[in-house]
Amino acid sequence: MTDAVQSGTEWVPPIGMLEVPAGHAAVIRGLFALAAFVAAHSELPAPRVEASFSTALLDQWSAKRAVVDQVAAALGKTATDKPEVGFYEVETRFGPVRVGSTAITADQMAAHNAFMSYSDSVQPAQAPADAPGGAR
Repeated sequence: MTDAVQSGTEWVPPIGMLEVPAGHAAVIRGLFALAAFVAAHSELPAPRVEASFSTALLDQWSAKRAVVDQVAAALGKTATDKPEVGFYEVETRFGPVRVGSTAITADQMAAHNAFMSYSDSVQPAQAPADAPGGAR
């Protein structure tokens, strides 16, 4: 891609027709739509982009780890085991874009959910309407 103004889709990589599952096609279309949006709005800061291969819907720890291992192999990376925090993960970057997958143990997820169950328990005091940041 250059800084020169180009018409149409000349800057789009020539990938041709892909035969991929519908979910993959939807992600690819979304990525192209995001790329077009970013290109059309240079007045905005560049967005942070992260892509995650989710393991959240899997019940078994071995199945979650298998997804992470599969992503790691596809990326040419080795997954990192962090048993002290209940994570098994892999990550890489394509330029500023983070791509990864994380498996979280059931115990760690339960601890997180228990912690977050208190998130609405503490509320900040209301600032007076005339104070900086107060109600308007």
